[in-house]
Formats: sequence, C-alpha cells, structure tokens
Amino acid sequence: MKKRIIVAITLITMMLFGGCKKTEPTSEPISNAPKIDLTSTSAENSFEVNPPFFKVENAKTGAVVYMLGSMHVGKPEATYPREMCDALDECETLAVEVDVQAFQENYIEMTEAVSVLLCENGKTARDYMGADYDRIVKAFSEKGLYNQVYESYIPAFWSSLWSSSAAEECGYDANLGTDMLLLSYAKERGKKIDEIETAKEQYETEASCSAELQTLTLNQTLELTPEETQEQFDALYNAWKSGDINALKALMSEDGETDEMSETLKKDYEQYYDAMYANRQKKMAAYVMNKLKTGGKTFVVVGAMHYAAPPSILDILEENGYAVETL
Repeated sequence: MKKRIIVAITLITMMLFGGCKKTEPTSEPISNAPKIDLTSTSAENSFEVNPPFFKVENAKTGAVVYMLGSMHVGKPEATYPREMCDALDECETLAVEVDVQAFQENYIEMTEAVSVLLCENGKTARDYMGADYDRIVKAFSEKGLYNQVYESYIPAFWSSLWSSSAAEECGYDANLGTDMLLLSYAKERGKKIDEIETAKEQYETEASCSAELQTLTLNQTLELTPEETQEQFDALYNAWKSGDINALKALMSEDGETDEMSETLKKDYEQYYDAMYANRQKKMAAYVMNKLKTGGKTFVVVGAMHYAAPPSILDILEENGYAVETL
C-alpha cells in the first residue's frame, strides 16, 4: 500500500489543485490563433512519449474507437507522436473522464463536487484521523500546506493536496497532463467533447473509502522521503511514456499490497478498488462498446491505469468479442 501515491495522481489532484491556467471551455474552433502542436515543444531536452494506445473497430457499423492512456500530470519537455494526433484529427469526438477545463470554469459544479469531500455534520478532520491527527497537521504545517479550512475536509482531500504538492516538487505539472492537452487540441479543432463521468461521481469514489483507509494511505504517503516520492512518480511516468502495460500492472500490484492490513481494512480496500477501478472500467468499456455499435470515429482518453488494473477496459472489450489492436 505504500505506493498508493503513484495511483493517486488522479481525479481530485488534477481537478482541485491543478490546472490553474484557464482555457476557454468551448468546443468552437479558434481560427485566429495558431493551433496547438503536441508533436513539438520549445523546451530544451525534449523527448517523445508513447503512451498506451489502442484501436478497436466494428466492421458492421464502420465504427472506430481509438483509446489512449493518459497521465494526469506532465512535463514541458514531452512531445506526442504524430500518429496519435492524426488519429484524433480523424475523429468527430473526444471522450474524456471529465472535461476538467469546463469543470474549473463552472463554480456551481465545482462547489457541488467539492462538498462531497466535506466531513459529516458535527465532525472535523480530527474525528476522521483520530490519533494520527496531530502528526498529520504537523507535517502539513512544516511543508507550508496547512490551512484551517482543511479541518472541514476528509483525509482523502488532504491526500490529494499533499500529492499535488509532491507532484509539483518532482517536476510534474497538472496543466500539462494528457487530458488537459488533448482537450485544448480538440476544442481548437471543433471536436465534440463527451464526458464519461461527472466530477461529482469521481469525488464520491474517493469519499466512499473508509476514514481508516483514507488515514492509513495519507500516513503512508507522508512517510515517504523526497527521494522515494521522486522514484515513485518517475516509475509511473516512465512506464506510461513507454506504453508499458506490464510495468503499469506491476505498479498496480505493488500499490494493492494488503498483507500488513487488518481484515477490516483489507475489505475496505477491496471495496475501494472496485469503486476506483473495476466499476469505473466497466462504465468506460460500456461507453466504447456503445460507440462501436452506433458508428463514427471516437477518440477516448482515460487514465492509463484503467487499461492495466483488472478487470481492465481491454479485458472487458475482449470478453465481449472485440479485438483490440495495440498501436
């Protein structure tokens, strides 16, 4: 469980604490400005990433769905392969977990979603963290992250804040996450944007984790040294940028180690895993299969772990008779 930080670079981190550089949440093409080119960068020491990338077709309907595994944080030196951009250019629709750009511009939706992470009435963070509260607050204070407002939020919120800060310290930027970049690219070209989930649903997934498990994972994250944190971020990024599904599966396996947990916490983790991965992947695969039945060309981008954590999107599609091609 000590490696949970790498998988936690995800929903809440990206939407709550990342993406401060706002972009217009419109699907209309922007004609008076040069369009984003994801295949080049002005940064020194540039390198090309080759994320997990797949294609599935339905000969009967002529439908094509491209599926890309994303990282929700990125680096300015990274460029994407021309083949990926060409595939997106072919498609009428870009499907994402959540349109994070539009979400950050929608105060009402953001407020409703964040409210899911509030403590129950009459409780504070201390009630959720128990004996670990003072140590956690001390760690946040020493890092300059503590704010009295956080007392109203559950430990999952604190974990996301810490992970977001850690990602930045390790050289990763939420504004350069795959989702952010592809949304800007697609909107500039007038693509239709589909959301597979809602932000509130994603926050509810984090909130569904028991207080004990939230506090345990937060504690384990705080225990990591800066060197260990850097190593884990880099391990995930390197597996992603090389499209190495087996490496992602290995990281997922390490993240899910529960040998040292009590039976109660093991059961909590199993329930959390189903909510975070198994159930969401079924929903993502259902979206893909629906597109395959209705025709057209669609580009789907969701977190890379959803193609690795069992039952993965790939597993579900193959179980339903679809042949998935690795690009």
